[in-house]
Amino acid sequence: MADAGNFLLSRSKERPIVVCLDPGHGGHDPGAVGLRGTREKDVVLDVGLTLAQRLRETPGIQVVMTRHTDQYIPLLSRMHLGSQHRADLFISIHADAFPDPDVRGSTVWALSGKGASNAAARWLAKTQNAADPLLSKLPAGSPNPMLNEVLINMTQTAAMNAAAAAADVMIRGLVGVEGLHNAAVQHANFVVLRAPDVPSMLVETAFISNPQEEQRLRDPEFRQTLARSMHDAIVAHFVKAPPTDSRWSSANHILGHHETLSEVARRYGLSVEALRLANNLPHGEEPAGTHLRVPIMGA
Repeated sequence: MADAGNFLLSRSKERPIVVCLDPGHGGHDPGAVGLRGTREKDVVLDVGLTLAQRLRETPGIQVVMTRHTDQYIPLLSRMHLGSQHRADLFISIHADAFPDPDVRGSTVWALSGKGASNAAARWLAKTQNAADPLLSKLPAGSPNPMLNEVLINMTQTAAMNAAAAAADVMIRGLVGVEGLHNAAVQHANFVVLRAPDVPSMLVETAFISNPQEEQRLRDPEFRQTLARSMHDAIVAHFVKAPPTDSRWSSANHILGHHETLSEVARRYGLSVEALRLANNLPHGEEPAGTHLRVPIMGA
């Protein structure tokens, strides 16, 4: 129960929040391969499985995975799985390559309604989409009725707005783990992001083509850190914007005298970093009387 200093805004006990995780590539498709032979498909599967476990330990969250083994899943099937499960958030996880080995850092992508936002976006979207044999057979520049249809749908617009908000939190969550390649959400027409009713993002955790980043991606502790940071960002997003028909709701907690952020975080079942991300807080303790948005998590 909230005490006199906390005011419950809303409470709903319906369905769990559904998060669909999509570790890229798999099976015959290794994805990008680093100079030391590190395969993207292996790295992102490990990050995805660790992230899934953390999410499953979070009350009121249900996880769907496009793959949990070394299996190839077509791009359209990945996208449709998110829709079939009515996911509240779809996250495709990658560790891609770029022709310039000096390129490094994390990037978070959302669907573009007008095409790729820069040259890197166009190159990455082309290489990712070409991994699907069906899509790679489409004539270059041919019209895509599916994309045209979903982009004029109001539901798609709402999903894209929600994805942009979630992607912004994800960027802020990753900045402390891996330097950013782009400090703002980037936009491209990745196939897996085109579900008309699912807020979707693609996370480039690091560039496996960069020798230093490949070495980091080979480190299990670094992959654990990536998963933890992504988990904090996902939780923070749903603290900020819990689905109205889900088991989550929000409360306003007023920081008391001699009360620390760590104590508040423990009380509401989230990490200090997730609490900071949800409230756009800098590092350091906040003064008494600070209003904090906190979650009421469904069991």
